[in-house]
Parts: sequence; C-alpha cells; structure tokens
Amino acid sequence: MMETKPYAKIRLDQQSLQRLRSILSAPQRWISLWFFAYALQGAVTSGLLPILIPLMIVALSHHLSWVAYVMGAFNLGLLTSPLWGSLADRRHVHRLLFFGGFIVLAGTLTALPFLRGLLTWCLLVFLAGAGTSTVATVATLFVVEFAPKTEWEQRLSWLQTFNGAGQVAGLFLAGIFVTNFKLGMICSALILLPALWIGAKGLPIKAQHHDWRNEIGQKMRQDLDWHFIAQFGRPELLGGDLMRFSHHLSLGGLRQMKKTLGTAFGRFLLSWFAAAFGVSAFFAYFPVAMQKAYDVAPALTSSVYGLTAAAALSLYALGGQVSSRMGADRVYRWSLLTRLLGFILLALGLFLPVSPMIPGLLGFIIIIIAWPLQSISGTILTADLAPLSEGAAMGLFNAAGAVATVMGTFLTGPLMQWVGYPTLPLMGIIGLLLAWLGGGARTTGNTFPSVYDVPQGAGEVP
Repeated sequence: MMETKPYAKIRLDQQSLQRLRSILSAPQRWISLWFFAYALQGAVTSGLLPILIPLMIVALSHHLSWVAYVMGAFNLGLLTSPLWGSLADRRHVHRLLFFGGFIVLAGTLTALPFLRGLLTWCLLVFLAGAGTSTVATVATLFVVEFAPKTEWEQRLSWLQTFNGAGQVAGLFLAGIFVTNFKLGMICSALILLPALWIGAKGLPIKAQHHDWRNEIGQKMRQDLDWHFIAQFGRPELLGGDLMRFSHHLSLGGLRQMKKTLGTAFGRFLLSWFAAAFGVSAFFAYFPVAMQKAYDVAPALTSSVYGLTAAAALSLYALGGQVSSRMGADRVYRWSLLTRLLGFILLALGLFLPVSPMIPGLLGFIIIIIAWPLQSISGTILTADLAPLSEGAAMGLFNAAGAVATVMGTFLTGPLMQWVGYPTLPLMGIIGLLLAWLGGGARTTGNTFPSVYDVPQGAGEVP
C-alpha cells in the first residue's frame, strides 16, 4: 500500500532532522584535516578576491568597464569544472590536480598586480578561476571517491561549511588591504601556501574500491539527498553561486533539455536563469559601486559583507525547515521579492536626493541575507519538479545559473560604459522581476518530495 504524500513528507522530515542532529553532534567524525585547506581557498577566492580585484582594476586602469570583462573571465574559468572532474575520474590524478590548482591560483595572484592590460588581466584571472574550479571539483571528489557512500552527505556538508566560513574570514581580512592592492594580492597568494602543507599532510592517498566504469560524478548526483545537503552553508561567489557542487556543473544534462520544455521545471529554470543574470552585474562591481556610488568605504563594505555572510550561514538550516513547512515554491518567490527589495533600495539611493549610504548599505545587506532562502528553495524545487533524473536536473540547474552569471557579467561592461552605476540596480530589478513573473515555481502549490527522495520501503509517492 502506497503512502500518502503528507505521510511520506513527515517521514523524510524526521529522517533529515535525525541526520542533521547526528552530523552536528559529532563533527570530528566527518571532518578531515584537509578541509582546512579548502577553507583557506574559500578565504581567498570568495572573500579577498571579490573585494580586491575590482578595486585594483579601477585604480590601475581607470576603465570602469574593464571590471566586468575581468570578472567575467574569472567566472568563465569557473566553468571548467567538468573538465577537471572528467580528468580526475579517468586518470586518477586527484592529488596532482588539487595541488596544481593551488599553485596556479597562487601564481596568478602574485603576477596580477605587477602586469597591466585588459587581455593580460583577463588571461590571469581566467587561470585563477580555473585553479579555483580545479580545487573545488577535486575536493568534492576526494569525498565521494575516498570515503564510503554512507558518509558522503555528512562530509560534503561540513566541507561546504568550511568553505563558507573561510569566505567570512576572507571578507574581514580584505578590509585590511583595500588601500594596498599589491600587498593584498601577495598576501592572498601566501595564504594559499599553508593549504599545500595541510593537503600534503591530510589528503587521502588510496581510494575505496569503486566500479570505475561508472562515472563518479553521475553516481554522486544519483545517490545524494539534495534536499538535505542544501541545508548547509556555502558562499555565493561573485553573484552566481558557481561554487555549488562544482563537479556537478554537468553540461551533459543539456541533452535532455527538450524534456523540460513546457514543464514546470522548464519554467523554473528560466526563472533561475533570469535571477542569476540580473544580480551578476552588481556582484561583479559591488566594492567599487559601494565606494563610488554609495559613499561606503571598501573596508566597511567588506566588514558588512563578512558579518552578513556569517549571519546568513545560520539561515540555511532555517530555510530548509521553512521550505518544508510552507512549500519551497513560496519560499523561492519570497526570496526573489526580498532580493528585489534590496535592489530597489540600491536604485533609490542613486535617484533620490538623499544620502546614498543608508539605502545602499541596507539594500546590500538584504540582497545577501536573502540568498540562503533562494538557494535552498531552488535546490528543493529542482528535485521536486524535474521530469527527468535528479542527476540531469541538477546539472541543468547549476548550468543555468552559471551560464547566466557569465553572460550577465560580460554584458555589464558596455552597459557600465554607456549608462554608469544605475546599470547595477536596474539589471537586478529587471532580472528578479522576470524571475518572479516567470512563475516557474508557482505551479506546484505546496511541494512534496519527489519519488527519488522517498526512502526504500516507504512506497512510491503518487
């Protein structure tokens, strides 16, 4: 006899709560020494670089539009994650890729303040993004290929939290270097050196026995509980959350795009694309915009971002509970409206005859705070609405946000040259309005777990 949806939902909530308590009550069981290396990477790539690179480009080049092209190159480098995942799966060179990613990232950051020119900066920053992507991708694989499947969720949850905590630390540290970009870049490179030592001491050497005929990334996408893992914090990197499940930026899922056309999941993907596209402009420019357009010192911007990001980490678990009670569709729509309010405040700060600092800071805080709710509800909706396997659906979901971020970042360059700082809040408002009006999530009512998430023995949810 099949269970009703509410009964299956209650069972899933109880199991998730039990697993969450188990993970939080004994973190030493799931944390490895090399997680601290990943935290250092988060401090640099999600904390220091988003602040220092835009400020450095404007100060050295005096070309505001160059920020978009350079940050777009960094985001483009992040899209190389499927390449590193495939290379690691086929050649089993995990440690080489892990250390190589850190070395490439440290080398490009050291060279960045000493070299000039748009093409040179774009090339170096692309390599930095590729190095970041390599470390993030292989870090995920170190869990799924070197640990039992029963430990994947626990270890990945803590891995993401370490990276998010590193971002918070990096944002606070960035405030020290906002007036000395060269020193900041060199120190960022030096911060990565202990990561090599930690990795050499703590990385696993011998993998568990896997059937290498099956692609590990696909196996992971099938076996993980995405609802559960969404409840752990991770950074939003330069506006598009490109670091979420980096190995699962599976563009292969595009082959199944036809199956989503005309479905609720297809409309949701368009909504997610529009939201990511709209906010990408602001997150490429935010330290420069806060300083030049809103009279907020870069040190204050990084401190406020750090405090807000730290507070936002605690909202992931809360967002999961709220999504379970109210429905992920409602939480998603409210998160879009909350971010829309933040961008409206940013616009008011530019167009009203008042001091731009207060609406600018308030809008900035609201935009960051709303992210955990949008991230969690978006992940849950992907699993619930997908008319295909969760692996392919998650690949499409991550690809939609990542490609939208890259496109939006590059487009911001000419718009900033023609329109100026109003481009940033206006793109955010338009993108979020389109995302909300698209109604991709509104077709579901109160969402329930999909058949993939019902435990064995619970029966298929009708």
